[in-house]
Parts: sequence; structure tokens; C-alpha cells
Amino acid sequence: MQLHVITSLSIAFWGLQLAAQTAEEPKKPFADKFELHGYGEMTFNVFDWETYPDKRNNIDLNRIVFEPEYAFSEKVKLEMEIEFEHGGTGATMEFDKFEEFGEFEMEIEKGGEVIIEELEIAWQAKPWLELKAGRIAVPVGHIAAYGEPLDYMTSTYNNMEANLIPAAWYENGIGAEVEWKKLAFELAIISGLDNSAFSSANWIQRGNQSRFEYVNAEAFALAARLDYAIKDDVVFGLSSYTGNSTPNRPKPDITADGVVQIVDAHLHAQFSAFTFNAMFLSGTLQNAATISEANRNLSNNLNVKRTPIASAVLGYFAEAGYNVLSCLEKDIHRLDVFAGYYYYDSMYKTSGEIFDNPRWERSEIRTGLNYCWNKNIAIKSDYTFRTIGIPDLNKENTFTLALAYHF
Repeated sequence: MQLHVITSLSIAFWGLQLAAQTAEEPKKPFADKFELHGYGEMTFNVFDWETYPDKRNNIDLNRIVFEPEYAFSEKVKLEMEIEFEHGGTGATMEFDKFEEFGEFEMEIEKGGEVIIEELEIAWQAKPWLELKAGRIAVPVGHIAAYGEPLDYMTSTYNNMEANLIPAAWYENGIGAEVEWKKLAFELAIISGLDNSAFSSANWIQRGNQSRFEYVNAEAFALAARLDYAIKDDVVFGLSSYTGNSTPNRPKPDITADGVVQIVDAHLHAQFSAFTFNAMFLSGTLQNAATISEANRNLSNNLNVKRTPIASAVLGYFAEAGYNVLSCLEKDIHRLDVFAGYYYYDSMYKTSGEIFDNPRWERSEIRTGLNYCWNKNIAIKSDYTFRTIGIPDLNKENTFTLALAYHF
């Protein structure tokens, strides 16, 4: 997508918005214009990995998120999402046994680890149409619609999605949402990915340019989502993403296109006490072998994995839960028992001389209990039985206990 197209669409967006403000609206007190929401989670993890016997248990303040909203008028509002990750700001150090050859990796994120994930101005142009611009959510995947801790059954994001694409994915751009009867459609033109950060273990997950002060905008991507509400709490949908990831590399060191294409199908169904979620995801990367060769020669200072990249990935999951307290008259308490199966291979297909490493084919059975009080505070626990694609010493089991809230 060329830059002049983005500029034209942005001018049109703001021109229409200004034209709509033909009558001066009555002034309201600040308190009536401002709202604050938020959520957070803290986890305790116990590891029993045959692939990494000395992996140590940990406690992590995963994230604390504040979501302020300010209404400029009845139709125009500012929405933000400010995220504090891992309990503070600054640099973090991680020991990466599998992709850094047993080396310590220094991770410095933009703004330390206090991140403005979302910053958008939304205009409700029509009852059925909302336009938005800024740093917006990418409408791809299950997490895009059910991304707060009390929205999903597992103690953390499902590993299938979180290990293949950016979880809680936001990019700079413009978008439109249309709701008509039982259909909801979303379209977004957003900044493209940077394939220098792609890797064997996580495919494009680190490619959303969060490492730099500025986001390169040499190439843009198109994301779309279509959901159909069969019933109020039964939603089936499709989403897609297409964008060239080569022009946004830190240096113009290769010319081969690196078009990323993702498609997914997702389902969320809730029938009284019973909840069911499922998703299928497929992704491809153009010229993966050429990009892998270029990444192998990148500087250590760039803080990327420099590992081979797959030309195609595959993932899917299905999970079901039941609220055993549904027989109670009051619904302020929930105790959900759940189980799910999750499969993801970040090296599903390779090209050229790239080795299809079975280390990155992973399947999981995840089961647990979630207790939610007053619809705002939850204690979540689960056990993950993970098997990787190598023949021996291939178990990676994890127990997780989480405290989550939202308001």
C-alpha cells in the first residue's frame, strides 16, 4: 500500500469528521466525558521440562493495563491503552537456551516496559459505522476479540496464537468497523512488519517493530475480519492479514519481497454454563530462505534471534469449559473446569536448504480450574502437558497459577 493512499484516506477521514461537527454541542463536565477501565494479571509458574531440566520456577507480574477514554463529543472519543509489563520499566535479561545457543539476551523495549499499546481517535459516523485512526488493534485471531484475562479460560494467552503472531497486536494506521444485523466487519490499513525479527520458534511474533524509537513506514499491510453472530454468545468468524515485511527492515539490505499472509477461522460459543472456543490459523512467508540468510548476518546489537524462518506455519486449538456453580441462584461466582488441545508448528514448511527443525512442532493438552468472584476478580490455574516433535526427552510440562482482575 503506497503512502499517498494512506495520506488520502486519513485526510478524507478527518475531513468528514470535521464536516460532521456543524453544530456546537453543549459543554459537559470533565467527569462526564472521562472513563477509566483496566485489567491485570500475575502468574506463578512451575516448570518440569525434559528439554530444560534446570529451568527455574518464576513469579511474574505479567501486565497491568489502564484504559482511559475521553469523549470529545457524543460521536468522537479518544481511547488509550497503557500497559506496564513485568512490574517495571527498563531493560530485562533473558537466558535463551534454544535460540541463542545458551546465551543471555538483553531485551530493551521501546519506552522500557511501559508501553502505550493503543492510542486511537474513534468517530461513530453512523450507528452502524465507526472510523478510527492512530495506533489501533489488528483484527486478527481469537485474542483480538477475547484478550483480557477474564475473557479466556487459560491462565495466560493460548500458546498456539501467542507463539506464531504478536499477541495483543497493535499497529499504526486507520480502520473502519461496520455492524449490520448479525454481521460485524472490520478493515484496517496498518504499518507493516519487519522480517529481521522473525525466528524459528515464534515466526513473525517479534516483527511488529517494537524495538525502535520510530516505526518504519515503507510498506503497509491490510487486515480484515468478518464475524457472524449465530446467537448472542455464539460467534463464528474469519480474519486475514497481508503485507510485505521486507521494506521495513532496519537497513535496506535485501530487495526480495517478504509478503506475510495469514488466514484464520475462529469460534466462540457460550451456552449458559458451557463455553467452547476453537481456532485454526495458517500463515505463509514469501522468500523465507532469502530472508533467513540475510538475518544470519545481522549485527548482534540488533537484538534479534538470527534463526531460520519457516515459509509456512500451522496452528489450531479447541477448548471447552463448564461452570460447576451454574446451579446457584446468584451468578456472581463462577467455577469453570476446562480442558483443551493446542497444536502449533512454527516450522511447518521450509524452503531452500532450511532445516525443518522438529523442536518447533508442539502439541499441548491444557486443563485447569478458574474461580471468578463478582465478575471482576479471578484465581486461575492450569497444567500444560506439552510434547515437542523430537523423539526423546520431549516433554515440557508447566503448572501455572494466576491472579487476574478487571474493572
